[in-house]
Amino acid sequence: MKRVFLLLPIIALLALGCGQEPDTPEKAIAEIKQAIENYDYDRFYMRVDKKSLLDAAYDDASVELALQASIFKARYPDDPFFQNDPEFIVNYNDLNRADHMTFINAVVDKCFERELAAPTNFGDNVIDATAAELRNYYTTSRSILRTLGSDDKKAFVRVNATFESLYAGGLHQLPLELEFEMQGDRWRLTKIKNVGETLDTLVDIAEKLWPQPLNH
Repeated sequence: MKRVFLLLPIIALLALGCGQEPDTPEKAIAEIKQAIENYDYDRFYMRVDKKSLLDAAYDDASVELALQASIFKARYPDDPFFQNDPEFIVNYNDLNRADHMTFINAVVDKCFERELAAPTNFGDNVIDATAAELRNYYTTSRSILRTLGSDDKKAFVRVNATFESLYAGGLHQLPLELEFEMQGDRWRLTKIKNVGETLDTLVDIAEKLWPQPLNH
């Protein structure tokens, strides 16, 4: 079920909230939020270590999907991806990593286009539709934010988000534990710590968005 990879590395960028002085992870979250609202690509990446975030999310999702494959096989018996053994799942995602990451980066870039129009049907334009789906998560999200702990180098923030799916319908809940690192003089988002905990929600949405196998 390769499709979950197209949601997980992006969604942590889009469900965030408030801030305070001096520089703190909460302030970083506020600036990420403002950058998304203003379609400010450069400001966004001042606070998000894009490569670290996407690489770690992809790798962790591959491992967690393999570990939970038997659960998803029983839940989604018509999805041929989950009929494979865990080793195949990890190897498949490693083999297709370059294509998947190209798609993911295209969706992230599309999210910053002011004139993005949501296609009528998800399959009409999968990049635009995925970006519109994620933008809808952000605009409908209601989040509870809690700092779990920090030191001089790393900080951990829990975000419990509730959002609406544009194409799959319904309200969905997503728990995110985000890792921030102090890079230079500012905190930057670098990792999703609880990838396994997010999969129930994201796989369920992905199964509805991509009911048939796609190239991406």
